[in-house]
Amino acid sequence: MEMNLITSGRTCAAIFAFLLIVFTGPFMWAQSGLSSEASRQDEAAGNPTEVRALPLGYGDIELGMDLETVQDLLKSNPNFSYRGEPDVSMRPLDKQELIDCDGVFFIDRAFFQFEDEKLFLIIIVMDQEYIDHYSIYTSFLEKYGEPAFLNPSKANWENENVIISLERPLSLKYIDKKVFERLQTESEAKSTMETIFREDFINSF
Repeated sequence: MEMNLITSGRTCAAIFAFLLIVFTGPFMWAQSGLSSEASRQDEAAGNPTEVRALPLGYGDIELGMDLETVQDLLKSNPNFSYRGEPDVSMRPLDKQELIDCDGVFFIDRAFFQFEDEKLFLIIIVMDQEYIDHYSIYTSFLEKYGEPAFLNPSKANWENENVIISLERPLSLKYIDKKVFERLQTESEAKSTMETIFREDFINSF
C-alpha cells in the first residue's frame, strides 16, 4: 500500500511529545509506595501475588494486527474519531506506519505504530477532565495484580508477549514486548524509541 507522508507540524510535534516518553527515565513524585499491604503480607507468607493474563491491546484492537484491520476497527469504534487516510502517516526511511487520531470523551488522542506492517505500539492519551490516574491504577491492580515495575512516572504490567504501561500525567501504552526487544537489540541501545522519534521531529523542520 502506498501512502503519502503527512508532515504537519502538529502531527510531528505530537508524535515526539507523546512517543518520546515511552521508555524515558523516571520523574519523582510523592506516591512511590503504591504496593498494597495485603500483597506484601501475602508475599511475606510465601503466597506470591497471582499473575493474571494481560490484554494484547485496547478493546478489539490488538497488537500484531495489520494496518487495514486496525483502520476498519477504528472506523466502527465510538471511542475514536478516525478520519481515514488523513490520520495515517509513514516514516520514509523504514516504512513504519503511524495512525494518529483524536479520541472521544474519555480519550483525548491515540497513536497506533506499525513495524513490518504489524501493530506493535498503542498509545492512549486520556482526557484528564473526565478520568484520573488513580482510578485506572486501582482498576489495574484489581484486574492484573501488582505491577512488575513501578516508579514515580509509570507502572508496568508485563508478560512474555506484552508490556502495558500506565504513565503520568495520564497515558496508557500497549507494547509488543518481542518486537520492542528486537528493536533494542538491532539498535544496540536502550533508547530505541526516543532515538526514532527524535530523528522524526528534527527532520520535520
